[in-house]
Amino acid sequence: MGSAESKITHYSRFERIIKGTVTADDGSTLPGVSVKVKGTSAVTVTDVNGKYSINLPDEGGTLIFSYIGFTTKEVLVTTPTVDVVLTSGSKELSQVVVIGYGTTRKSDLTGSVASVKADELKAVPATTFDQALQGRAAGVQVTQTSGKPGAETSIRIRGTSSINAGNEPLYVIDGMLVNSDGGDVSTGVNLGPRISPLSSINPSDIESIEILKDASSTAIYGSRGANGVVLITTKRGKTGTGSVMFESYYGLQRISNKLDVLNAAQYADFVNEAKLNANQTPVYVNPKNLGEGTNWQNELYRTAPMASYQLSFSGGDDKTKYNISGGYFTQDGIIVNSDFKRYSFRANLDRDLSSRLTVGNSITYSRVSSSGVLTNAGPIVPGVTTAALLFNPVLPVYNSGVNGGYTFENDRGKILGNPIADAKEYNSYGVVSRVLGNVYARYKIADGLEFKTTFGIDAFSDKENSFGPNFLKRTQASKGEASISTVEGMTWLNENTLTYNKQINKDHTFNLLAGYTLQQFQNESLLAYAFDFPDNRTGYHNLGAALNPQKPVNNESKWSMISYLARANYTLMNKYLFTLTGRVDGSSKFAQGKQYGFFPSAAFAWRLSEEEFIKNIRAISNLKFRASYGLIGNQSIAPYQSLALIGPYGQGVFNSGNGSEVYSGNEPLTYVNKNLKWESTRQLDLGVDASFFNDRISLTADYYEKKTFDLLLATPIPTTTGFSSTLLNVGNIVNKGFDFDLRTVNTTGKFSWNSSINISINRNKVTNLNSDTDIQLAGGSLLRVGQPIGTFYGYIFDGIFQTDAEAASSAVLKGQEANSSNPASRAKAGDRKYRDVNNDHVIDEKDRTLLGSAQPKFTWGFGNNINYKNFGLSFFFQGSQGNKMANLNNLDLLNFTGQNNVLAEAGLNRWTPANPNNKYPRALASGSLDAGVYSSAIVEDASYLRLKSLSLAYNFSSALLNKIKVKNLRLYVTASNLWTLTNYSGYDPEANTYGQSTTVVGIDSGGYPMAKTYIVGLNVGF
Repeated sequence: MGSAESKITHYSRFERIIKGTVTADDGSTLPGVSVKVKGTSAVTVTDVNGKYSINLPDEGGTLIFSYIGFTTKEVLVTTPTVDVVLTSGSKELSQVVVIGYGTTRKSDLTGSVASVKADELKAVPATTFDQALQGRAAGVQVTQTSGKPGAETSIRIRGTSSINAGNEPLYVIDGMLVNSDGGDVSTGVNLGPRISPLSSINPSDIESIEILKDASSTAIYGSRGANGVVLITTKRGKTGTGSVMFESYYGLQRISNKLDVLNAAQYADFVNEAKLNANQTPVYVNPKNLGEGTNWQNELYRTAPMASYQLSFSGGDDKTKYNISGGYFTQDGIIVNSDFKRYSFRANLDRDLSSRLTVGNSITYSRVSSSGVLTNAGPIVPGVTTAALLFNPVLPVYNSGVNGGYTFENDRGKILGNPIADAKEYNSYGVVSRVLGNVYARYKIADGLEFKTTFGIDAFSDKENSFGPNFLKRTQASKGEASISTVEGMTWLNENTLTYNKQINKDHTFNLLAGYTLQQFQNESLLAYAFDFPDNRTGYHNLGAALNPQKPVNNESKWSMISYLARANYTLMNKYLFTLTGRVDGSSKFAQGKQYGFFPSAAFAWRLSEEEFIKNIRAISNLKFRASYGLIGNQSIAPYQSLALIGPYGQGVFNSGNGSEVYSGNEPLTYVNKNLKWESTRQLDLGVDASFFNDRISLTADYYEKKTFDLLLATPIPTTTGFSSTLLNVGNIVNKGFDFDLRTVNTTGKFSWNSSINISINRNKVTNLNSDTDIQLAGGSLLRVGQPIGTFYGYIFDGIFQTDAEAASSAVLKGQEANSSNPASRAKAGDRKYRDVNNDHVIDEKDRTLLGSAQPKFTWGFGNNINYKNFGLSFFFQGSQGNKMANLNNLDLLNFTGQNNVLAEAGLNRWTPANPNNKYPRALASGSLDAGVYSSAIVEDASYLRLKSLSLAYNFSSALLNKIKVKNLRLYVTASNLWTLTNYSGYDPEANTYGQSTTVVGIDSGGYPMAKTYIVGLNVGF
């Protein structure tokens, strides 16, 4: 008997359970596929991994697989395992995306989700994956705050929503929630490597990144969803023949832009003129004979190599799938004595122990080390990048051999360290070891009903050492300094979810999720430091050699969270989609009675393309309208803010009748706020997903409104409390905007061309601060009701006085009035003038006004992929428009007192009676009349257009590969940050001295410059 029925009649009842995996024709697994036994009522759906199992009744022998956007397939059952590949009718409809605690088809999304695949991430050789996200997703602003190897980026999803709480998104890596906080960014001082936590993730391990933007998609993460969520899925094994992949590239980096400052001869002439204008004796004899002198930028910056090597193994059978990889990445910084290295290992395993039980893990280990240099390390002694611009070009790098052999005397009076000495001799080294991952078990209770439990950890050890020898300018006061700091911490996370999938008569589909999670974080830190080293040879290796050791400082903290979550998806007639989501979070960070918060959302989507009046329009492949509204939260603050903390009051000696006695005491450190609670954001999203002409054109467009209230804001309180300020729930912020993402298939065949463009428009406004008083911030910015975060505030530069008579009749800076006791300080021809806003003839604090905002009017990205036969060309442009930057470097580079070097354009075109101008003042060595004035002269337009990446690749032919027994072989060359168009006068229009600061943005003050990168790479598969 050869019939199918006879082949299965001998199966036991257990063997009559048929199982398998359903995948798309592109190899991706498909969740939610209907699996029905033909001629019976038995039906089930595939789970989030495309797996299913179903009881086969005695009368059934054929399975029917159906899925929207795919061709229905019938399969005759002849074995207990039936794996099926469905043919896509529409790739746009069938695309599977990751969402919180699951996956879904793109066509079934009711929320706003942006997806970035591995190929797009590889287009730019990046140290960390967040750098590669720049310009790739609408509604996501990624700022590369520093060119330092391993430096963090700042990511804003649909604007800045908080002031004192965090604004960075929540990162979820293979289900493990990861804290992205890179450390304290409030000081703006970079005194060490500060290795970004995200730098421990190898970008080559990533399969895809989904960015959850609206309340419907982020409410499942409750109190941590207000800033958006970034879901990272790493590569996993697939059934089939095992494969080995080797990927590597080697590249060179160069500073993308140098600033033109005066050379030695020009500088000497400039100083002499400044002295003469102040009726002083010139310094230099025959300045023209000095020539070029020392170019300090050329001495500091170098051509730096970088390289990456990755070896991975993947494969699997019906029961076991694996993906194991190891990687090594090394990058020297473009500033001497800075570098970055990462060793990483990842193992992702999945095993079917039975037809009902699957277990697996996602584990990665990384070791990251970095050597740093002092960049924006002012204000007393600037960092190396600032010093390289300002240091006297007449002087050489090295002198007779004392003090390490370096020249330190900058004879013009401004305190500057020799930038080469600071870079080479101030040693700062950090190393982070990290274990990140989880294990899971998934059990199928019944058809469509599944339980999953995971347990994950994120454990790290961070050590940073630094030493500055006693001969450096910045360490002269301390006679040498050294520090050793360690931080150890761990997060553990247990998540338990129950999912139920049910389809009734094809018209009703349910997907239900319920979960319970526990999370706890704790860390300990220790800092030891010392001053006064008579011998520099041992450095930080022997703090005991210091003559002035300091008291060690240690700290520890801990917080925990308990959560209950639920989501219900209901699809009616494959046209109308409904989603309800809710999460209850309880956090130990908040006051008793305020520790629990509920975060709900609701969403609706209408798949218009399934309506009969749309189906007949052949040009429309897909058309869907989405609407969502929800409440999400932010609890990204340090713990213990609501508690009464006690600390040492001090120690002294009390002279009593019985002699001297040592006393000490304690005092309260914090104000007790019994009402401290969550910061909350309400968000409305209206969106359209559409594709046309068989998916040749795909468009996603969204309008959103985010209203944040109960801001966690540091607020002044009455001094009668014993404190000046505390964290309160006051204030409101609104973000409104549009996201657009357009993708086109321009040509197909031997010559294929795909394009993509995205545009993000956001308007940010502070609507309430619980006070009419502005909050002054660092870098000349402020917070004011009615204005966006990142608003600059200062004087309006109004040109140059052309005559003494004009200066005498115009408003002058306070202290320069005609009745001033110092007539020499009064303005004259060639000095700067500022607008007298209130017309009182004196330029003082009353004349300061708004100077613009660091918030861009819009950001965008534009990419193209062109393939012809075996060749591939891709290029990607990225830009920002309408944002301002406070170029604080120009407070010195446009300071014409002769104390330091200045920009060549300004110095050579300075005002003189023979060369009058209305932009640059005269040289005056007696002290600039307006030195350090914060004005529109330094707040510049930082709009830019950048060719982010350009890549040319060649894929070797299959005929050649068969001969050499290789599956695939790809050779490519790539250049990144190749070209930038901007009017900004600094190193880079993206610079941000304060890194991930929530409020102080758009400040450029001596940061680490960006680099151009040129690489050649090779990928080989076996």
